[in-house]
Amino acid sequence: MSAPLRILQICHKPPRPAVDGGCIAMDSLTTGLLAHGNNLKVLSLFTEKHPFLKSQIDETYLRDTALEVVFADTVLNVRDAMSHVVTGESYHLSRFHVPEMDRAIEDVLRVKVFDVVILESLFTTPYIPVIRRLSDAEIVLRAHNVEHKLWEDVAKAMKKGPKKWLLHLFQSNLEMEEVRLLHTVDAVAAITEPDAKWFRDHLPASSDKSRVISLPLGLDVENRLHANMLTPPDSVLHLGAMDWTPNVQGVKWLRDEVWPMVHEAIPEVKLRLAGRNMPESWSSEEALGIDVLGEVEDAQATYDTPCVVVIPLHAGSGMRIKLAEALAAGRPVVTTRKGMEGMDLKHGEHVLVADDAKSMCDAMIQLLQTPTLALRLGQAGRQWALHHLGHEARAQQFVNQLQAWVNS
Repeated sequence: MSAPLRILQICHKPPRPAVDGGCIAMDSLTTGLLAHGNNLKVLSLFTEKHPFLKSQIDETYLRDTALEVVFADTVLNVRDAMSHVVTGESYHLSRFHVPEMDRAIEDVLRVKVFDVVILESLFTTPYIPVIRRLSDAEIVLRAHNVEHKLWEDVAKAMKKGPKKWLLHLFQSNLEMEEVRLLHTVDAVAAITEPDAKWFRDHLPASSDKSRVISLPLGLDVENRLHANMLTPPDSVLHLGAMDWTPNVQGVKWLRDEVWPMVHEAIPEVKLRLAGRNMPESWSSEEALGIDVLGEVEDAQATYDTPCVVVIPLHAGSGMRIKLAEALAAGRPVVTTRKGMEGMDLKHGEHVLVADDAKSMCDAMIQLLQTPTLALRLGQAGRQWALHHLGHEARAQQFVNQLQAWVNS
């Protein structure tokens, strides 16, 4: 058996409490790496949007990860944004680069030796120079998305104007950064195979393509709540962070274009909208059967209710954590093709797929009015999750790959 790896995991926001998909993705890896006996140190940024809530993190986790955090002011600043337009630098990335984090990394690397440094997302890559200066560790980018493709999709859905023009410029700068960083990291672990393919296709000609792998998210599926899996759905649920632009665009489309048709067909059914940072202008509308829950205390318990889960995304890359959670809870799901990207699910077998308003309306009505179909999809989805998303198996796969890279 190989010796435990010494791993430094650098995060762009605290993995715990796991309040959104990105946090869940980081925390599931952290938990898996620790479960396999590796020596782990976690350094994380925190921001106003993603604060460090120490009182909500258990002491065992804090001890085992030796967690340290550094504040970064990532609030959008128009003047700074325009200056980056002039220089051609990526404003999205520069907001996450703070000298205090450089110093924290220096302090850690001066006293400890690591075999691997895992960079969680593109937003931690500005710290590569300080890592290279003080460590010979393998630097592995864990790509949660192909970031520029996400913003490319967001821009497509926007009306013409200065904001769309500026977003196109930022997206272009992000793409250049994602290509450039392939010259600076030792390996890439993308969360989906389509994203891994993009990175492989843009590697320098002399690079070893085996150094780009796909490593989908893992969840503790067996222990996910699923008590209501055999109860027919009587409502529709969307649960997702509402400070993420693709979610806002998708839910607005759901609320304005899709739901009125569902409500007309089944007036008694409720659409429940849950998620942190719900826009203040969004409120419950009893006449339309819309119930705005806002942030919920327990996402697992919210999924474990007799509902149809809807994922109306038309933008983004990477893996939809909310889809993984819904499948693990045994919920019937209606999603778009973009919403299930990177997951080998089949329409009619595991989920229902609908990309336009009428098709999505029809799919939700079908699941609400055909309990046997809803229950069959929910059970098939959970079985798929049990087979494909076990987090300890994912972590072991990653550890084996890291060992191979370190030993090569």
